[in-house]
Amino acid sequence: MTSWHSLYFPSDDSTALAHALTASLESLGYTLYNPFGLLPGKAYPQTVRLFVAPAVDGWTRAIGAPDERQFALLAESGLCLWAALDGSTAHITVYQDGKPVAPQTALLPHLRPGCTPEQLQATLDPTTQPNASAGSALPLDALPEDVRAMAGDVNLKQAEKMFSRLGGQLLRKATTDADTADAARGLLNSGPDWNSADGTRLRAFMACLTVPETWREPDFVTLRDAYQLHERRRRKPDARLYPGDAEAMAQVPDALTYTPIYGGLDA
Repeated sequence: MTSWHSLYFPSDDSTALAHALTASLESLGYTLYNPFGLLPGKAYPQTVRLFVAPAVDGWTRAIGAPDERQFALLAESGLCLWAALDGSTAHITVYQDGKPVAPQTALLPHLRPGCTPEQLQATLDPTTQPNASAGSALPLDALPEDVRAMAGDVNLKQAEKMFSRLGGQLLRKATTDADTADAARGLLNSGPDWNSADGTRLRAFMACLTVPETWREPDFVTLRDAYQLHERRRRKPDARLYPGDAEAMAQVPDALTYTPIYGGLDA
């Protein structure tokens, strides 16, 4: 997965959002379908695949890449925030009352206490230096909670140097074999780069808002994989688990509380 996408709505009515999303897809000519049924469905040349999360702290999130034409439809009577990180390139778009608006204006009512409009504006300015604490090269977000708790006593600068040195050593060793080197580079370059300048800026932007702290979890692929396994177990409780299935399910134990919305568009 090289990109991450989410939609956010200041609403605690996830059911209404799910209805709005399905209606917007249908109005754009999409055919709704269920990819998690017993039989495989039709293959479409263009699809929109989304999950609506349960509302948390007055916000509802839709996970996945939308059709950008949906934004105006979804914001006809409210606010719609789209945030995405494609590799190391971030995208932030806000629609309100059916039209695009400046994020620094539309999101003022949703600033987290202690965050000023100037701080929010700074996160949107590509010429500003990303906050060093938000952009640490050490991937602490990827660590378990107990390990992150211990990291409070760690000298981050020294740890980052060690992490970079070990990563460089790993890559140099891999270059003894061309195929292994390609695989290693692919692994290091895969996924959205949350520690890039844009990734740091996006994290700082979201930190200014009252969105839940879990605003980027789970990602679409993790949720999709967990959902289809939980759904299979719901239909057939004694369904066999293959290697890795239990771990995938444990990533999102409440996956079935999310609402899948899939739409396909013929060429």
